[in-house]
Amino acid sequence: MLKDLFLTVFQKAKEKKVIDDEFISFLETIFPDKSSNVLDVLKRGIIRYTYKPSNRIVWVAMGENQEHLIYPKLYCSCQDFYKSVVVKKKRKFCKHILAQIISDALNSYKEVVLEDKRFKELVADLKLKI
Repeated sequence: MLKDLFLTVFQKAKEKKVIDDEFISFLETIFPDKSSNVLDVLKRGIIRYTYKPSNRIVWVAMGENQEHLIYPKLYCSCQDFYKSVVVKKKRKFCKHILAQIISDALNSYKEVVLEDKRFKELVADLKLKI
C-alpha cells in the first residue's frame, strides 16, 4: 500500500540520518531510474511554510523553473504528477512528494513562518486558485 511505502521511506531516512549509497539504492528499488531526480529536488530545496496564528502548514518543492505545492503523500502541483499520476496512472507519486518525505524525515527543509494574511500571496505566487 502507498501509505506503507511512504512510511517506510520516512522511517528509513530518519534512521539513516543521511543520504548515502545504501539509501540511494533503496530509492532506486521504489522509484527505478529516478532516484537522481529525487536527489536533485532535495538539492534545490524543500520549504515548509507555517502560517500564524492558524498553524497552517504548506510544503513547497523548488522545481527547475518554478515552485510546486505539495500536499504530503497525496498531491503535487507539478506537470509530471498530473501527467503520470492523474492522467496516465503510471505511478502513484512524483519525485517532489518523495523529496518532501525525505526532507521532513531529515529535518533538511527551509522553515518560513508567516502571518496568515500572507497565505494568499503564496497562492498567487504559485499561480494556484483557492
